[in-house]
Amino acid sequence: DREQPQVLAKLQELLKLSSGPLPVVLFYEREKKKLALSDKYKVKPSPELFRQVEDLLGKDTVIVTG
Repeated sequence: DREQPQVLAKLQELLKLSSGPLPVVLFYEREKKKLALSDKYKVKPSPELFRQVEDLLGKDTVIVTG
């Protein structure tokens, strides 16, 4: 249900508003597939961005790896 076009469009908007150095990778649970987004969707990590993404996609949907 999170893969609906309107949800993905909102996610795209959130990422563009938080431009920064961190690459973004989406994980599609149904297919167990990762998709690295282009450089134009790199973000500046922040608690506010993470909260907004979790509000959109659900709790514990943001993972930062290093």
